[in-house]
Amino acid sequence: MTRALIALLAAGCGCGSTTADSAEPKGSAAAPAAAAATGKAIELPSRPLGEPDLAAYQWRKRAGQPAFREARRAEQRSDWPMVATMAGKALALDPSNLEAAWLLAAADGALGRQGDLVAPLTLAAAGDFGKWGPASLELPELQPWLATPTGDAWRRRVDADRATYVAALARSVVVLANGDLYAVDVGDAASPRWYRLTRTYGGVLAAFALPAQHRLAYLTRTRTHRGIGLVDLQTGHASRPAELGPGTVRVEARAAGGAWLGLSADAPTQLIDLDGKLAGAPAHARADGASLAVFQHTARLERRADDITADFDDRGLASQIRLDTSTRVVSVPAPGQIDGSSLAWSPDRVHLAFVAQLEDRCTAGARAAVAVFIVDAATGVARELERASGGLAVEWLADGRVAIAGDRGVSIYDLARPGEAPRVLAGATDLVTPRRVPRCVPVDAGSDGDDADD
Repeated sequence: MTRALIALLAAGCGCGSTTADSAEPKGSAAAPAAAAATGKAIELPSRPLGEPDLAAYQWRKRAGQPAFREARRAEQRSDWPMVATMAGKALALDPSNLEAAWLLAAADGALGRQGDLVAPLTLAAAGDFGKWGPASLELPELQPWLATPTGDAWRRRVDADRATYVAALARSVVVLANGDLYAVDVGDAASPRWYRLTRTYGGVLAAFALPAQHRLAYLTRTRTHRGIGLVDLQTGHASRPAELGPGTVRVEARAAGGAWLGLSADAPTQLIDLDGKLAGAPAHARADGASLAVFQHTARLERRADDITADFDDRGLASQIRLDTSTRVVSVPAPGQIDGSSLAWSPDRVHLAFVAQLEDRCTAGARAAVAVFIVDAATGVARELERASGGLAVEWLADGRVAIAGDRGVSIYDLARPGEAPRVLAGATDLVTPRRVPRCVPVDAGSDGDDADD
């Protein structure tokens, strides 16, 4: 039952049934065996990459996890028969446990069960290609099988899937969900596909885009440690977080590759290279441009959009801005103020997006309401898109499409369809761009409390 069920899932059945058919499904070990018997070239069929939702990646909270932990302990003592038994049990209890599927494939390879390993390997690599697709070509337990005709077909399958995977990442929006980063393909398909980028199981605090390098720097925090790693968006590979010391961290892109890390005042500037390794670096070599300030529990993006003129105050707010390209002056209803660090041009520079604080005074301890506005660059007309009390962030996905992180999570707006409800990505809480949570001046105090972000 377990093997047949794994084969059904690996073939992308999607039917939700746990009843095995009498015939082996397409994509199982039977297809390569039949091809070999007739002398035909073996080809392993394609299957959907990623998962349909965030919940699919939460197998560590489901019924198969205790058996999987037993399988891992057996792996540590190289007890491969026990690994196969317990990984199989984990999958019987939870057929979506990708870690158990990967371990079962490794056990099958170690035990010489080459006819059994295709289905669990397919299941694992399809669900998390960034982790297990390329890794399957390097795993020692699979090397004898990779030398067979079916193994050679698997190499071709990985190469083809790599191109599909990279293309999906390129058109995806990166979100933060359950403390990890995911790329969500929100293309024309009715349902999005989720691709896991980091695997900290809740440790990601913030991230910083390095667009020229097609990478993301991500910062992690546990009770005792902090770290920084890189995600390569051209491959999906994430480096392990390198440990950081205490103090505020400031991250900024470096023209030659990698990112600068400005730590607390008494710590040296460091460089994280393209492999995710830390090294000392001279402070004078830092690059100009956007930077991410990471405090104990929050992060703040500091940047300025080009072709914008404004008189920003010491909090980075301005009552109006001027678009240098059209000389149009943009403002929001008084007493609203525009947050300079949130200004973002659309790729075609036809529209400008920003977050504005709508209030300047409030009761003690309250947050000011904020809203995302979209400006037509030619006319200077601004229209409100979404309002929130818990902070907002906005990013452009493409010309005419924006993603907003607000009170209801992450929503996708199509500006060409102004009357259409936004598409909400269930489970996604934030974007890579940190939310702007401006503070208003309490009516019973004389200071603005701007250091609340720190």
